Amino acid sequence: MNNSIRKIIPAVLTSAVLIILIYTGIYKCPLDFFLGIPCPMCGITRALKSAIRGDLGGAFYYHPLWPVLVLCAVLQALSLLKIISPSIKMTDICCAFLCFLLIICFILRHLNGSPVVRIHFDSSFLHRISVFLTSAFSISG
Repeated sequence: MNNSIRKIIPAVLTSAVLIILIYTGIYKCPLDFFLGIPCPMCGITRALKSAIRGDLGGAFYYHPLWPVLVLCAVLQALSLLKIISPSIKMTDICCAFLCFLLIICFILRHLNGSPVVRIHFDSSFLHRISVFLTSAFSISG
């Protein structure tokens, strides 16, 4: 089997599993789930799910940078297949620029009061565990 194909098979299988998890709604952002704090990428999963369904308006509502993520995934696949060969410096610059865009977008979404990036400690896993432990070990008077 061709070496390029050996490298791409795990990526394709991982992507397929991730798409299934996204589409079925099983996957949830770990930071949001455990702490109730959204990250700059929060909304990407829902945006991809909306895009897969053909709801582009919903996709942009959940995260306006979702097309950039799709483009990055395509470029990564092309790089793995040796169709393109970006330099390490170019890859670093692109990653830094993507991080910058994500942070700026995150800040703007918070300033605009987007419900997608709302902080909600009260529904986080750690909060529910602390409430359970507090009530389980509280001393009744």
